[in-house]
Amino acid sequence: MCGLIGVISKKEQLNFEASYLDPLKYALDRMEYRGPDNRGVWCENGICLGHRRLSIIDLSPDGNQPFKSADERYVIVFNGEIYNFEELRSDLVRLGHVFRTESDTEVIIAAYCEYGSDFCNRLRGMFAVVIFDRKENLIVFSRDRLGKKPLFIFENDEVIIFSSEIKFFHAFNIPLEINEESVLNFLSLQYIPGPATIYHQIRQLQPAELLIHDLNSKKSTSSLYWNMLDHVGRDQRMPEIEEIDELLTQSIKYRLVANVDIGLLLSGGIDSSLLAAYMHEVAGKQVKAFNVGFSDRSLDESAYAKQVAESLGLDLVTLNVEEISPDNFIESVYHADQPLGDSAIIPTYLIAKSIKQHVKVVLSGEGADELFHGYDHYNYEKYYYGLGKISFESAGRLLDMVPEAGINKLEKVKKKLRSINSFERDTGVSRWTSILSPALSRDFMHRAKRPAESYEQQFHRYLTGFRKNAGKLESSLMLDLLTWLPDDLLVKTDRMMMACSVEARTPFLDHKLVEKVLMSSGSFNKHLFQSKNYLRQLLKRKLPASVSETIAGRPKQGFETPKVKWLNTNLSELSSLLFSEENLRQNPCLDNIKVAGLWHDFRKQKPGVNNRLIWNIFCFLEWYRQHNNHFGLKP
Repeated sequence: MCGLIGVISKKEQLNFEASYLDPLKYALDRMEYRGPDNRGVWCENGICLGHRRLSIIDLSPDGNQPFKSADERYVIVFNGEIYNFEELRSDLVRLGHVFRTESDTEVIIAAYCEYGSDFCNRLRGMFAVVIFDRKENLIVFSRDRLGKKPLFIFENDEVIIFSSEIKFFHAFNIPLEINEESVLNFLSLQYIPGPATIYHQIRQLQPAELLIHDLNSKKSTSSLYWNMLDHVGRDQRMPEIEEIDELLTQSIKYRLVANVDIGLLLSGGIDSSLLAAYMHEVAGKQVKAFNVGFSDRSLDESAYAKQVAESLGLDLVTLNVEEISPDNFIESVYHADQPLGDSAIIPTYLIAKSIKQHVKVVLSGEGADELFHGYDHYNYEKYYYGLGKISFESAGRLLDMVPEAGINKLEKVKKKLRSINSFERDTGVSRWTSILSPALSRDFMHRAKRPAESYEQQFHRYLTGFRKNAGKLESSLMLDLLTWLPDDLLVKTDRMMMACSVEARTPFLDHKLVEKVLMSSGSFNKHLFQSKNYLRQLLKRKLPASVSETIAGRPKQGFETPKVKWLNTNLSELSSLLFSEENLRQNPCLDNIKVAGLWHDFRKQKPGVNNRLIWNIFCFLEWYRQHNNHFGLKP
């Protein structure tokens, strides 16, 4: 797990060192948290590759990057882990390759040398890779299948700049204009769907994208080496429990490959408890698990985590997480990189700070809810289709007839129905998780600007792709895998953990397991695909009955946060500053009058105020303040 940054000149630069090399080195110094174990820079003829290393596999200096092949034809910088590198290495040795190190980095270079542009299909892991072929004058960019590791790219007529984090482009003297469409999408979703970013001039490499730039012809070619749509509905039968069991066991084994200790985030929910059982079974030694206790009983799950740990004999470490403060909110926004309204970034960041004192690597349960339908909004979507899509106007009229006594609770439901009814296109399950529809979010943007398009067309296109081999409901249930997962949940985990030099691994997102589930999409309405029943059944096999019945029978408890309380207490001074009339007037993206009115209603505790929207705008205002200061990076 590491940090990347690099510059590729397209033409001879008169002042390359001052314009690009010095800023790159400065940015690399500021990126130390992504890789405190080594800093490396390689330059040649207007091409400069920078790397920060967090040593996980082959801890010796032999694994430092940028890394050159034995014949010095290839130079690589790489962020992530290749879990099957030992098997791949053995295959390559049989084909005549000789290795000088024990690192997975050298295996990637050999795989590219042997298999060419098909090399990514041989890799099982999470990665962002940049390879320079000095003989053919090619730059190869690639990213893992599900988008666990980030890679951002800026390109103009003179230069290509890439980085693991978007903020570090501020170190270079290049224009960065805020993308209004991305702001609109953020207000609606609390995240920005890729490949677009918050800046017009920068894009993300898509999950599973292979981008090859030819420095001789000045042309780039882009393709997907893996596409989840290719696996949808290919198998008419449901997976047996034993098949899921085998894939999870294999996934855990791969994710225990490391030369450092590996821990586990144990909340006491179904996902992390099941990972604990597998890890205990596979590791062959005592597993160190980490749990966070909260003073708020509605958030605290530590009693369940303790039951699981005691039943498996785990070494349970209860983390002492500091109280939420303005400083760690500001730090969380800084490390989130782009605007991200997921309030769980703050406790995740604080957890990572505590974990850093114990281990470098943890296993985490991201992906289980998306694959095995653990969220409430999947049930909402099933009801939506099961009721034959009752019109939201009709539903709204029915709610108007509810007695006034229930208005406080039902006002939010009515507003959600109005928001859903204002969508111009089908956006699948995101209609339930969105804060507002794009049409309603647009009211909070600055009217002097041109109207922005929204994510609706993009999500509708994804749905159309799924529907080639799946029904409408099944397609909708799969949408989160292409949207919310890579652009919110995995961003939160990667950025907050890497901010503290900790690597998070996600066993439920092994691509072989994902493929198996997608192939069986035609069975999503059957019992085992209801509310994670596959995982509940496995849990009952892996844990003592007294514990498994308790954990499996628990209602889902998400990583909720008391946002409203924070805004009125710990973060009240900062929120008052950011929502002040003066600060709102200075923001070119938002309608200051509309936002001020929303804030006034929130402070007066008026019924039906959209608290998620308030928090989302609060996060954007802090992000914009840091953007306006170039994240402290511009010379």
